[in-house]
Parts: sequence; structure tokens; C-alpha cells
Amino acid sequence: MATLSNELRAVMVPDNFLDNPKNVLKENCLVIQQFSYECERMRNNSSDVYGATKPVIMRFTIRVNSPVHAKEFYHRLALNGHYDFSVLFNVTYDANRRLADYEDGMVVNGYIVGVEENYNSMKDQEGIDKQMLLDVEILVRSTIYMGREEQNNLKSVFIH
Repeated sequence: MATLSNELRAVMVPDNFLDNPKNVLKENCLVIQQFSYECERMRNNSSDVYGATKPVIMRFTIRVNSPVHAKEFYHRLALNGHYDFSVLFNVTYDANRRLADYEDGMVVNGYIVGVEENYNSMKDQEGIDKQMLLDVEILVRSTIYMGREEQNNLKSVFIH
């Protein structure tokens, strides 16, 4: 059986955290077990991006903290609208369990096209599964990348 990560290397917030970055609670950050996507863009001789992005599917597996979080993904799937999802790397929290800092990240906007549930074999004393994993697929509309530059200033790059 695969061992699940308890390290907070990458977390997902099912919203655009840029709207209020200092108000992201640790309870709303879902630990990402794995994710993948391929983004191909046309570039000119100066390496500037031009043209439309080819349709991209982003796949990720998250550890669900509560049934409320799982219901939110199913609700978004049923509504068939586009939503924001924030992925943050190497996060730290303050004493009030709010987002204090992160190394880099991205905000992905897209449509949920698939959700699957997986349960691990870890059970508590009552025999109930301790963790549930969700495998989610998103058809990406746009991506905003955020990363550190000199002297820890964040730079955002919008790719659509």
C-alpha cells in the first residue's frame, strides 16, 4: 500500500487565494498527493508567448480533510462552470493557522471534468477510513503563475 504524504510540500485551495491571501485558513488547504499537466505555448524569437493555449487537462490527487471539501468538488462538477483553484508550494502558517507565506504557486481557472474517490487502508479504532483521496481532472482555461524574484518579491505571469 502506498504511503500518503503528511508533508505540506504542496496544498490546494479551492478558490483564488489572491483575492484575500492573508485570510486562507489551514483547514481549507488540501494536501496534494500528486498532480500533473502539460502546457504548450507558442513563443517568438524573444521568447514572448503568443497565440492561444492548447486545451490542457490538469490532474491532481488531494487528501480530503472533511466531507464538505469533497462535496464542493462534486457541486462544481454538477454546475459545469469554470472555477479557480490555487496550488501553493512550501507553505507556512502563522499562530492563528492562517497562510503566512509560500514559496511559489499558481492559480488555475477551469472546468472540473472528472472526480473519483479513493480510500486508503488506514482505519481508526472504530474501523472507519481515516482518509479519503479525490482524483480530480480540470480542463484548464487560464493559469497565473506566482514565484519569487530578487529580495522575495512575488511576480505573477498570466497565461491564457
